[in-house]
Amino acid sequence: MSLQDAFAPGQWPERFSVRAYGLLRRDGKVLMARSRFKGKTFVNFPGGGVEVGEAPLEALKREFREETGLEARVKRLLFASEGLHVSGQAPLQLVSLFWEVEADGEPRLEGNGDDVVHNFWCAPADAPRLEMFPADLEFLDRVLLR
Repeated sequence: MSLQDAFAPGQWPERFSVRAYGLLRRDGKVLMARSRFKGKTFVNFPGGGVEVGEAPLEALKREFREETGLEARVKRLLFASEGLHVSGQAPLQLVSLFWEVEADGEPRLEGNGDDVVHNFWCAPADAPRLEMFPADLEFLDRVLLR
Protein backbone atom coordinates (compact mmCIF):
# COMPACT_ATOMS: atom_id res chain seq x y z
CA MET A 1 0.00 0.00 0.00
CA SER A 2 1.36 3.45 -0.91
CA LEU A 3 1.38 6.35 1.53
CA GLN A 4 -1.32 8.00 -0.58
CA ASP A 5 -3.55 4.95 -0.04
CA ALA A 6 -3.31 5.50 3.73
CA PHE A 7 -5.33 8.74 3.45
CA ALA A 8 -9.06 8.98 2.83
CA PRO A 9 -10.13 10.70 -0.40
CA GLY A 10 -9.68 14.45 -0.05
CA GLN A 11 -7.34 13.99 2.92
CA TRP A 12 -4.06 13.76 0.99
CA PRO A 13 -1.81 16.71 1.84
CA GLU A 14 -2.51 19.70 -0.36
CA ARG A 15 0.20 21.81 1.30
CA PHE A 16 3.81 21.31 2.21
CA SER A 17 6.26 22.80 4.65
CA VAL A 18 9.98 23.28 4.10
CA ARG A 19 12.03 22.66 7.25
CA ALA A 20 15.63 23.87 7.79
CA TYR A 21 17.86 22.16 10.36
CA GLY A 22 21.43 22.68 11.55
CA LEU A 23 23.96 20.03 12.48
CA LEU A 24 26.42 21.28 15.08
CA ARG A 25 29.19 18.79 15.93
CA ARG A 26 31.58 18.85 18.87
CA ASP A 27 33.81 16.14 20.28
CA GLY A 28 32.12 13.34 18.33
CA LYS A 29 28.63 14.43 19.39
CA VAL A 30 25.83 16.38 17.71
CA LEU A 31 23.46 18.89 19.23
CA MET A 32 19.85 17.73 19.38
CA ALA A 33 16.64 19.30 20.65
CA ARG A 34 13.79 17.71 22.59
CA SER A 35 10.67 19.66 21.71
CA ARG A 36 6.97 19.64 22.47
CA PHE A 37 4.18 20.42 19.99
CA LYS A 38 0.47 19.98 20.69
CA GLY A 39 1.23 17.83 23.74
CA LYS A 40 3.62 15.48 21.93
CA THR A 41 7.35 15.31 22.62
CA PHE A 42 9.92 14.51 19.94
CA VAL A 43 13.64 14.83 19.22
CA ASN A 44 15.22 16.44 16.19
CA PHE A 45 18.06 18.72 15.18
CA PRO A 46 17.79 22.44 15.99
CA GLY A 47 15.80 24.23 13.32
CA GLY A 48 12.28 24.44 12.03
CA GLY A 49 9.90 25.82 9.48
CA VAL A 50 10.69 28.22 6.67
CA GLU A 51 8.15 31.04 6.70
CA VAL A 52 6.55 32.42 3.54
CA GLY A 53 8.89 35.02 2.06
CA GLU A 54 11.89 33.74 4.05
CA ALA A 55 14.98 32.16 2.50
CA PRO A 56 15.77 28.67 3.86
CA LEU A 57 19.21 29.75 5.14
CA GLU A 58 17.71 32.73 6.95
CA ALA A 59 15.10 30.43 8.50
CA LEU A 60 17.85 28.08 9.65
CA LYS A 61 19.79 30.92 11.31
CA ARG A 62 16.62 32.31 12.94
CA GLU A 63 15.40 28.94 14.23
CA PHE A 64 18.87 27.92 15.43
CA ARG A 65 19.22 31.19 17.37
CA GLU A 66 15.70 30.89 18.85
CA GLU A 67 16.21 27.29 19.94
CA THR A 68 19.85 27.28 21.09
CA GLY A 69 20.83 30.92 21.71
CA LEU A 70 23.71 30.47 19.25
CA GLU A 71 24.46 32.30 16.00
CA ALA A 72 24.90 29.60 13.36
CA ARG A 73 27.50 30.01 10.64
CA VAL A 74 26.43 27.82 7.77
CA LYS A 75 29.18 25.67 6.26
CA ARG A 76 27.42 23.50 3.67
CA LEU A 77 24.24 21.70 2.75
CA LEU A 78 24.51 18.07 3.84
CA PHE A 79 21.18 16.51 2.88
CA ALA A 80 17.69 17.12 1.55
CA SER A 81 15.01 14.63 2.48
CA GLU A 82 14.47 12.07 -0.25
CA GLY A 83 11.46 10.22 1.08
CA LEU A 84 7.85 11.29 1.17
CA HIS A 85 7.23 12.56 4.70
CA VAL A 86 3.85 13.63 6.02
CA SER A 87 3.18 15.40 9.31
CA GLY A 88 1.21 13.36 11.82
CA GLN A 89 -0.47 16.54 13.11
CA ALA A 90 -2.15 17.55 9.85
CA PRO A 91 -2.18 16.39 6.26
CA LEU A 92 0.99 18.35 5.47
CA GLN A 93 3.89 17.11 3.36
CA LEU A 94 7.34 17.91 4.82
CA VAL A 95 10.57 18.66 2.96
CA SER A 96 13.60 18.84 5.26
CA LEU A 97 16.98 20.43 4.54
CA PHE A 98 19.99 19.75 6.76
CA TRP A 99 23.05 22.03 6.88
CA GLU A 100 26.32 21.66 8.73
CA VAL A 101 26.84 24.69 10.97
CA GLU A 102 29.47 26.13 13.27
CA ALA A 103 28.82 28.31 16.30
CA ASP A 104 30.85 29.84 19.10
CA GLY A 105 29.91 29.43 22.74
CA GLU A 106 27.71 26.94 24.47
CA PRO A 107 24.10 26.25 23.52
CA ARG A 108 21.28 27.04 25.90
CA LEU A 109 20.62 23.52 27.24
CA GLU A 110 17.46 24.45 29.19
CA GLY A 111 15.51 25.05 25.98
CA ASN A 112 13.89 28.24 24.80
CA GLY A 113 10.87 28.53 27.10
CA ASP A 114 8.59 27.83 24.16
CA ASP A 115 8.61 24.65 22.10
CA VAL A 116 12.11 23.37 22.95
CA VAL A 117 12.11 21.55 26.29
CA HIS A 118 15.89 21.15 26.32
CA ASN A 119 18.93 20.74 24.07
CA PHE A 120 21.49 18.00 24.55
CA TRP A 121 24.66 16.54 23.06
CA CYS A 122 24.48 12.99 21.76
CA ALA A 123 26.70 10.61 19.80
CA PRO A 124 24.89 9.90 16.50
CA ALA A 125 24.82 6.15 17.25
CA ASP A 126 23.05 6.91 20.56
CA ALA A 127 20.35 9.17 19.11
CA PRO A 128 16.89 8.43 20.60
CA ARG A 129 15.49 6.92 17.39
CA LEU A 130 12.07 6.11 18.84
CA GLU A 131 11.48 9.83 19.50
CA MET A 132 12.57 11.02 16.05
CA PHE A 133 10.60 11.76 12.89
CA PRO A 134 11.21 9.81 9.66
CA ALA A 135 12.98 12.70 7.89
CA ASP A 136 15.44 13.06 10.80
CA LEU A 137 16.02 9.30 10.84
CA GLU A 138 16.64 9.37 7.09
CA PHE A 139 19.32 12.04 7.61
CA LEU A 140 20.79 10.20 10.58
CA ASP A 141 21.08 6.91 8.70
CA ARG A 142 22.19 8.22 5.29
CA VAL A 143 24.64 10.89 6.46
CA LEU A 144 25.67 10.61 10.11
CA LEU A 145 25.86 6.84 10.52
CA ARG A 146 27.49 6.00 7.19
